[in-house]
Formats: sequence, C-alpha cells, structure tokens
Amino acid sequence: MANLTKEYLDKQLGGQTKEIKSYVDKRISSVDNKIGALDQKVDSLDGKVDTLTSTVDEKIDDLASMIARRFDEVEKKLDLREEVDQLKSQMKKVWDALNIVQK
Repeated sequence: MANLTKEYLDKQLGGQTKEIKSYVDKRISSVDNKIGALDQKVDSLDGKVDTLTSTVDEKIDDLASMIARRFDEVEKKLDLREEVDQLKSQMKKVWDALNIVQK
C-alpha cells in the first residue's frame, strides 16, 4: 500500500512538475521577449538623445555666433570715437579759419 501511495504521489508530482516547468518556461520566454523589446527601445532612445544633443549643441553655437555678431554691430554703433575725432578736426579747421583762439 505504501508503494502504491508513493508511486501515485510520484506520478502526480511528476505531472505537475512538467506543467509548472512548462508554465515557467513560457513566462521566462515572455519576459525575455519583453526585455529584448525594451533593449531595442533603449537603443532607439540612445540614438534620439545623441541626435537631440548634437542638434542642441549646434543651435547653441548658432545662437552664440548671432549674439556675437549683433554685439559687434551694437559696439560699432556705440563707438563714436572716430566720429568725435572727425568733428574735432572739422571744428579745429573752422576755428583756424575764423582765427578763434582755442582754450
């Protein structure tokens, strides 16, 4: 009787073990597929991040050069030294022509 019970339990456990193993294998396969899909998405995102980073760097460089050009233009407009020198020269010529003594 003990042998019958042992054999019965072994048979029942063997069947359940196969079912459990099959279920676990399917779940592991499903998880592996999901991990593979996630790896592809991460790789895709890495490429997009690299592209975005290079684009942002280019735009920053473009903006910096535009600001530098505009700053140079503004600086030229505000730099009145040449104009003042010309006006002083013209004024000296007028004073010399009118024989006005400069202070």
